[in-house]
Amino acid sequence: MCKSLTSKARKNKPTRIEKVLPLGKIIEFFRQRFHDPYLNPEAELSFADFQTAFPEISREDLEVGLSHWVMRPGARVLSTKTTDQQLWYVHGLHEEHAELEDSVGGSSLQV
Repeated sequence: MCKSLTSKARKNKPTRIEKVLPLGKIIEFFRQRFHDPYLNPEAELSFADFQTAFPEISREDLEVGLSHWVMRPGARVLSTKTTDQQLWYVHGLHEEHAELEDSVGGSSLQV
């Protein structure tokens, strides 16, 4: 196999944290809570909300996963702000027009 193909394949391989907490899972949680979190200015979730929704994910992995998706280069979808506590929200296009790459499956995910 050509070295450049090997490097490219490795680059597209999801990280451990992307497998533990895929972006699609986060977006689906927002959608369950707020229907259209992109247009709802009150669609914000606290860390405690995420802990309740994902009890199978350790606190450390949840912290790393949320930070990973906020810091991810390119088209950012997950953002954070701090008031009296840190809150996460999604932004971007309306869900019918936004298309995200689901890192776990490598396929497109309509949100």
